Amino acid sequence: MRRIEKLEEFWRSFVLASGWGEDVDGAVVTWCSDLPMHTVNHATDISVDRDEAEDLIDRVTTYFLSRGFPYVCFRISPLTRLRSLTSLLEDRGFEKKEERSIMVYRRGSAEDKMNPGVEVREISKSEMGVWVDIVFAAFGWPTEWKAAVEKRFVGWMGRGGKCYLAYIEGKPVGACVLISLVDTGRIFAVGTLEKYRRRGVGTTLTVRAVMDSIRQGNRLHTLEAVKGGSAERLYEKMGFVTDHAISYYVKELCAT
Repeated sequence: MRRIEKLEEFWRSFVLASGWGEDVDGAVVTWCSDLPMHTVNHATDISVDRDEAEDLIDRVTTYFLSRGFPYVCFRISPLTRLRSLTSLLEDRGFEKKEERSIMVYRRGSAEDKMNPGVEVREISKSEMGVWVDIVFAAFGWPTEWKAAVEKRFVGWMGRGGKCYLAYIEGKPVGACVLISLVDTGRIFAVGTLEKYRRRGVGTTLTVRAVMDSIRQGNRLHTLEAVKGGSAERLYEKMGFVTDHAISYYVKELCAT
């Protein structure tokens, strides 16, 4: 299996195992009303011919409308069978909102890039409240999403997911998570409190997660970053390279 196929297999498996994905004819639709982000709510794993594409767009749109959602989104990868799907989406009023790089770790070791002044600990479920607070402060997410995020990641911890907190002088200042599926370790939600940025916190968290992914026997170690952004450049310095890019095409809806 090609690497890109393995990486997309991870995403499909992650969506379905998360409990908010549904396998429909021609795509997997992921929908979570209490986390209204297009990176969580979209149609993915799209595999249709041209004569099926219009019907799929209509069905996915109806799916989101029927749930009162404010937008409908398609996640387009290089494996999307129909190459002209993006043109069809644009003709139907969709806009490309974001392009993200799917990156994989290629170098043998990045331990020398860890800041010895940053301590990283894998947390227990009882510490999830602190972890969530750090993630939300780091990313500036709305506080009303907290219960949903905590519920989701506690569930993943029960299935072997690893959540980490980074400490400087005993104070929690950063967080991330590692989820392993289909021989692939995926790192999510690498965030640092603003006051402690540029001190190697994110790098130390990421390297620790990669090391644990290697110890778990995963063959691929991956994460996602905004294409062309500062995070992508930081991950490149750690030994990650871009395998492929994915795009999110979004259309605002008038829910009834």
